Amino acid sequence: MNLFDIIPQNYFGLFGGKNKNIYIESLLILFEMVEKDESIISKNDYIKTLKDKADDLANFTYEDEEFDSTEDDALLLNTVSSKASFICRRLEETGWIDVAMNPDTFEETIVLPQYTIIILKAFKDIISDEESPYLSLVHSTYSELKLEDEERDELMYATLLRAFDNTKKLKVELLTLTNSIRIFQNKLSKLFDTNRVLHDYFDVYKRKISDRYYHPLKTFDSVARFKRPIIRILDGWLNDREIRDKLVFQATTSSATNDKKEIEKDIIEKINYITDTYEKLNILISSIDKENNAYTKSSTNKILYLNNNDRTIKGHLENILKTYAKNVNDTRTLSKILSKMQDATYFYEQGYIDPNSVTLPILRRFKLEGTPMELVTFDEATGFMMDSFLEETKAIFTDDKVYGFMEQAFADKSRIHISEIPLVNFDAFICLILAVIKKDDDNCFYYVEEIDRGKVHTCGYVVPNFDFIKKE
Repeated sequence: MNLFDIIPQNYFGLFGGKNKNIYIESLLILFEMVEKDESIISKNDYIKTLKDKADDLANFTYEDEEFDSTEDDALLLNTVSSKASFICRRLEETGWIDVAMNPDTFEETIVLPQYTIIILKAFKDIISDEESPYLSLVHSTYSELKLEDEERDELMYATLLRAFDNTKKLKVELLTLTNSIRIFQNKLSKLFDTNRVLHDYFDVYKRKISDRYYHPLKTFDSVARFKRPIIRILDGWLNDREIRDKLVFQATTSSATNDKKEIEKDIIEKINYITDTYEKLNILISSIDKENNAYTKSSTNKILYLNNNDRTIKGHLENILKTYAKNVNDTRTLSKILSKMQDATYFYEQGYIDPNSVTLPILRRFKLEGTPMELVTFDEATGFMMDSFLEETKAIFTDDKVYGFMEQAFADKSRIHISEIPLVNFDAFICLILAVIKKDDDNCFYYVEEIDRGKVHTCGYVVPNFDFIKKE
């Protein structure tokens, strides 16, 4: 079915003009009223709320709007009340809302179509900075199936449907997690500032992606832990004729068809989908592990690279290549850079003097032309320089050095705050970063506890508010 067979053709027309942010704000205010369990929203109440809460309402302009009015009407439309009423009318015209009238009181009320509620919820989720709690899809699926396998009551089919829905949601969540990590990985190549790399990793990626989604999948909501029990329960249901008959009977009451063969086929397909998905999830989770490790390693290497203070010819060439990469999409700036490079580069013809050059007869000799050096592409040069740099620094910060740094920081204590760790130089700061990253390694002798989301100033650095605790 075509999308615009369901929603009006000009449904998104509000977001093409200068007032798009005001329209979004107005719709979110309306959705907030819906979330407050206001089943009946008065049109007058909505307009009044719009006047009170819409911060940018005074900046609403009619430049991109279509309406018929006289010159006097245009002056009246400049009031805040008129602008709020106009926005409400435009929402109705474009199909975001319907306005119904109570035949007894003649009061106008606002009605939201189903698709409007779905879209507004998506808008709020996108712009909201609130962290929704992690949904333990794997554990909840196992718990419900285990309980129903023991009880085997009239809710078996409903439990199977929830397990089926949770499995589809889990697959989407894992694909979303994979793509989120890749987005951070791709963004890393466009960052040329150490603080931006640190902010993206610790303040954004670690808090919103790693701790929120990746860590639960490796611990309390582990697929590897609950996969076999889930598959074993569902295989038992599939092979037990009595249970299959019970599922078919329960599904008949809510199914659109009374054909028991079709219903049984649908039940078998749902069970097979769940078991097949859990059998294949290990491949997807292994891919997520590789993406997470690659991004963590790349972030560390990027920090080391950006803090390289080499002022030799090699260091200057690296700075030139970094500037080129930073402006590769800005043709105007890039043209100026290349022009200055060309003006600053001079070529000379080279000759040489030997003992025969100062005796008679004087013989002029010139170096014969040889095979010219092969020009390498920018990508090859950048890759070569990066590989060389990583080879030089890879052996510096080994696991032994990081753990030795932490043992020295702990001394005889079992718990230390991050501000107690001496950062005497930049190498110590890099060891601290790697110490946080390696907290989940099998051979790590401590774990990290986040006190709050604040920041701590220590030794000239701004670091997260962490405690380091030795394992028992």
